[in-house]
Amino acid sequence: MKLVHRNKSAFTLIELLVVIAIIAILAAILFPVFAQAKGAAKKAKSIAHFKQLGTSTAMYLADYDDSYMLSNSGGIGIPGWGFGPPDSVPGQQLHPYVKNTPMHIDPMDPWQSEQQRINDQVQYMPGANLNNLTPEQRMYALMVRSNAGYNYAFFSPWRYVSSTNYVGSASVNGSQIGNPSNTIMFGTSIWDRNASGPTGGGNWVIETPCWLDANGALLAPMSTYYADGTLQSYASGWANNPNSWLVYGGMWPYYNQMDISSISPGLKDGHVVIVMADTSTKSRPIKSLTKGCSAYGTGTFKGRVTNKDDFMWDLE
Repeated sequence: MKLVHRNKSAFTLIELLVVIAIIAILAAILFPVFAQAKGAAKKAKSIAHFKQLGTSTAMYLADYDDSYMLSNSGGIGIPGWGFGPPDSVPGQQLHPYVKNTPMHIDPMDPWQSEQQRINDQVQYMPGANLNNLTPEQRMYALMVRSNAGYNYAFFSPWRYVSSTNYVGSASVNGSQIGNPSNTIMFGTSIWDRNASGPTGGGNWVIETPCWLDANGALLAPMSTYYADGTLQSYASGWANNPNSWLVYGGMWPYYNQMDISSISPGLKDGHVVIVMADTSTKSRPIKSLTKGCSAYGTGTFKGRVTNKDDFMWDLE
């Protein structure tokens, strides 16, 4: 019998190394593309959620004589400003129209759990028992941590009336808004920051970078409540401290991010999602939100409007 020898084919070590190198190169090229695609999908989802909040606000206005939501519903002798019922915040007031609490959680926020946000907020609500929350307390705690921050200074200025111990806010009417397509109503917000970035979920309000006109007078409607001594705000405004959660007025650029941690650990630059008063929704560079506004800094009621056409926060 004649033996037939067969040649066995196999990869050489060099061939294996070449294949591994090609795979590594392709991975290096494709992974950033996949990450960008994932980020773009989340931004599209965030814009869709914010658009729904804008549409819900339009429905709310139709039912409430064109008056905007209160940033805090207020009352006599109640804690107010994030401390619990009987106060209420915009997310609660919009809930009958939104009917979907996940709409208030930005897809990029590291705190995706509603329960986590509620648990953390309850510590600021006197008398609230985490093990026995009422539906109203639960909704309040969640909506205080909404990522849809409300432009409260212009839509619903904070007020404290010492003579009656009233703690709450005022409200504006739709007829007071001169250019709805260029007036910010909501912006992507955060509760706090640490060295890693945002923490705590969102915040139900955001802060304007400019409170004054070119002559140094408070803009409407805040001027009315400054005149009677009841106007309130965060003390720092758009903080010039890069470690502050108010470095961008309480907003956060979750999208198209650029790392600027050389200025401050965890600090980012990029885009925020905003809703205008006409309900149009878009992603804008964080720096564009200070256009028409002079340099801002630490202090109450600071920053002057230098170009009203560019400034996107006021009612004119």
